[in-house]
Amino acid sequence: MCIWDIIYKMQSLVELDPEMLPIATLPDRVYEVLKHRILTCAIPPGQRLIEKDLCAELGVSRTPLREALNRLAHERLVNAAPFRGYTVTEFTLAEARSLCEVRGIVECGSATLAAERAGEQEIEELARLAELRYTPGQRETYQDYLRANSTFHLALVRCTHNLRLETIVMSVLDQLQRPIYFGLDVGLDPDTATAEHLQIVAAVRAHDPAGARRLMAEQIANSERRILEAVQAACSGTSRMGGIS
Repeated sequence: MCIWDIIYKMQSLVELDPEMLPIATLPDRVYEVLKHRILTCAIPPGQRLIEKDLCAELGVSRTPLREALNRLAHERLVNAAPFRGYTVTEFTLAEARSLCEVRGIVECGSATLAAERAGEQEIEELARLAELRYTPGQRETYQDYLRANSTFHLALVRCTHNLRLETIVMSVLDQLQRPIYFGLDVGLDPDTATAEHLQIVAAVRAHDPAGARRLMAEQIANSERRILEAVQAACSGTSRMGGIS
């Protein structure tokens, strides 16, 4: 199986709303539920996944569960170890830096192309999706922030009309959801986050590729600082690694 076959089977956080998941095969349904929990830190990094308990909770046999876990392993969201089963992948400073580097490359490029190619209806949709809201310290509001942020960035890359680029951005954003989640604890004002998005929309509306690229680079740099601070705190044991209760 090539990497594109794997990526095309991925579903982003935007598509993984437990209350609105479409009818799917049993392995798909298990995959969707587990991936949503992992990306939103309801299952925290490093936690061991007990197959017997998950089968009982989800009402499935081990066959669809393992199929789902193998898909998540392909996406590097869980690790499989002989005689130990599956654990949720922990994120490290090195991995966070690598993901932020990749995000800087692909999202700055997508912002540039979006400013060149976006149509009026696409720009209006971007403006509608720009607002981000959450309450610092109230983790039950973080899921809405993560989904809204992903929705905006995926809408931006769709303005490029490049499906390959869209799937790459989706993959990177999903890998970054957990460190972004913890980064919300280290000083992002929702109004500032919304303002950053609106500035990018303005550059796209003005068909200013250089401006869109610069603004995206600034936003990613600010996000990287928060993410690395949060991961550093988590790795040093000064941040609670639990998820949403």
